[in-house]
Formats: sequence, structure tokens, C-alpha cells
Amino acid sequence: MLGMLDKPYVGGTDFSKHLVAKALDIEYCFINETGESPNPMTAGFKLAVTHSIENCPPLDILLIGGPDPSYRPSKAVQHFVQKQYEHVRALLTVCTGYLPALYSGILDGKTATAPRGLLPMLKEEKPEVKWVEKRWVRDGKVWSSGAVANGLELMASFMREEFAEQRELTEIFLETADFAQRGEFY
Repeated sequence: MLGMLDKPYVGGTDFSKHLVAKALDIEYCFINETGESPNPMTAGFKLAVTHSIENCPPLDILLIGGPDPSYRPSKAVQHFVQKQYEHVRALLTVCTGYLPALYSGILDGKTATAPRGLLPMLKEEKPEVKWVEKRWVRDGKVWSSGAVANGLELMASFMREEFAEQRELTEIFLETADFAQRGEFY
């Protein structure tokens, strides 16, 4: 969804120059541990990787999509997430994307959410995190979503809050995409 605010995307519209001028310059980094590409995903999807955790530049936003629920990040991945977290504007986790942030210690002392079915176990096994049953939650620069569909709601809220200069563009694109936000609470 954030890509809807990117200059090439906005430039392809017939919006006024005033709106086109508000578009963002976004450089996308698709990262995995080794940099090996393509990276296999679920359902046979393959993602073209642009960086490894070793050669990835400092990021403004770190978005962690949900891996397989059995995934446990290596020490190298944990270190990468910790180092990026030091300077990012925001860290966003979608669905089981909470795992690298959790094992990196970033969620300790924070309010977070995860898939609803996992919350009872997480509350018991990881009490250092204040787990809440919400579609998405923000605690400082950490944003987390419950299920994968809630990741869209998280991103819409993130765009509205973090990109005030692009608010008009955000609302136009969310309306065009027929996006109906349900709010934080189930």
C-alpha cells in the first residue's frame, strides 16, 4: 500500500501537479539473510532479493512480513533487526512477522499484537511483552498487526499518521482501492 505514494505510481495518474509533487521517493530493499535470489515464499511465490543482511543500507522503515510460524531467526538476523531498529523511523510487523522482532528483544516492555490464536501461548511464554488482542497496535516506533489481513489496516493507519504531507494522496488511494478500515479493535 505504501507504494501508492511512490513517485512512479503517482506520476502515472492524472492528479494535479500539487498532488504529484507530494509523492514520495521510495527505495525498496528486499532483504533476506544471504542475499540469495529469488527467495522462496508461500504458495510458490518467489521474491527478487536486493540485499543480504550484511549489505543492506540503513533503512527508514523496516517492514517484516510473516514467515512460517515455526521460523526462528538466526543470531545474525536478530542482530540485523536490532541494528536497523536503532535508527529506523518505524518497525512494522505483519502477522508472524513479530517473530524476528520478538527474538531480537525489541518487543520486550512494549505493547504488541500477533495472530489471535497465538496470543494465549505468547502471553504465557513471553510475558515481558504486553500482548493485546487488537487488529494492530502501535507502541512508539513499533507497529504490529494480528493476522495478515490486519496488516493492510496497520499500513493504512501508518500512512495516515506518519505521512501527513501525503494525507490527501493517502485518502484518495485508499478510497480508490475500496479500502474500508475497521479500526484497531476486533
